[in-house]
Amino acid sequence: MRPAKNPTILLALVIVIWGLNYVAGRCLSSPVLFGYIHITGVLLGFLRYLAGAIFMAVILLAQRRRPSAVLAHLRPYRKPLALSVLASSVFVLAAHQSQAYISSGTTSVIINLCPILVLTYSVWSGREELSPRKAAGFALGALGGLLFLARSLQAGHSAGSGLGLLLALAAMLAWAAYTVAVHSLAGADRIAVLAVQHTVSTLLIAPFVGICLLRAPLTFVPDAWSLLGVLFAGAVSSGLAYILYFQAIAALGASRAAAFLFLVPLVSLLGDLILGELPHAMALLGGLLALTGIALIKSEDGPKIIGIEAMTALAQARPRRQPESRIEDIAESDALHLRASVNMTVRPYHHEIPA
Repeated sequence: MRPAKNPTILLALVIVIWGLNYVAGRCLSSPVLFGYIHITGVLLGFLRYLAGAIFMAVILLAQRRRPSAVLAHLRPYRKPLALSVLASSVFVLAAHQSQAYISSGTTSVIINLCPILVLTYSVWSGREELSPRKAAGFALGALGGLLFLARSLQAGHSAGSGLGLLLALAAMLAWAAYTVAVHSLAGADRIAVLAVQHTVSTLLIAPFVGICLLRAPLTFVPDAWSLLGVLFAGAVSSGLAYILYFQAIAALGASRAAAFLFLVPLVSLLGDLILGELPHAMALLGGLLALTGIALIKSEDGPKIIGIEAMTALAQARPRRQPESRIEDIAESDALHLRASVNMTVRPYHHEIPA
């Protein structure tokens, strides 16, 4: 993918889109704006991924890529891809249903605490060292997150606010698992990965939606707001925004681009202010402490050891007269398998953003 000429502008646009997606979900899944529910949260999650899958399919068709070629490319990554599909399915259901009970800013702040879990796992598994900056970020993030959760529980006056917080925590855990899985997909084509993720996740979510329909009717008001909300959540937030983000990554690098994504919850909190749902001052303080900790953690993200992509690039740059370079003699199909396995051991995690 070509790097963008103005990557900072694209990154700012992506941050606004992903932040507003939480606000849009809150407005549609609760009566906070219109006085009635437009779309039940689980149904919105299903329709979001369905729209995202269609958008990604159109992109692949525009690139003239056949499904068989896409599946062949992703075959070496089938295990982490399956985990990412399962995790993203749980995430989208829990995240959207949580917004029926709690504000968009509350959901966004809780979910965006997932880098703390990812850092804990990566240090425990030996993938990363706990530097002083990351230790400080972990401490601030954990302290701020606990303060935010405690104050949100105390201030939860609406029916189901406790359930909403639990669903947001479930979405955070799911996105942490997604981040771990996506790390092993570092060598795969991003558009192909998203297309398969959205498509298979839609198929996984469909039976769950059917079970919910058997228990109680799901709300869907067929008006312009519902249609615009689904298109924004699916085609824009889960489709176009990722394309823009990939272009920003091509210009800035994954670590540098991800370092600014902690700003997404601030956009959602601004939406809370407009909707009259701004959290309590102590909860806001906890949220700001947590986001500061996340910023410290992400500011050090980056490869500490040369990965397989860099090794392959170096090998391709060498003259062919150097037969000792094994990578030069690897066929393209074998290189895909090698990339899938080596990426799991030589690079630390880049924290994905939950949108």
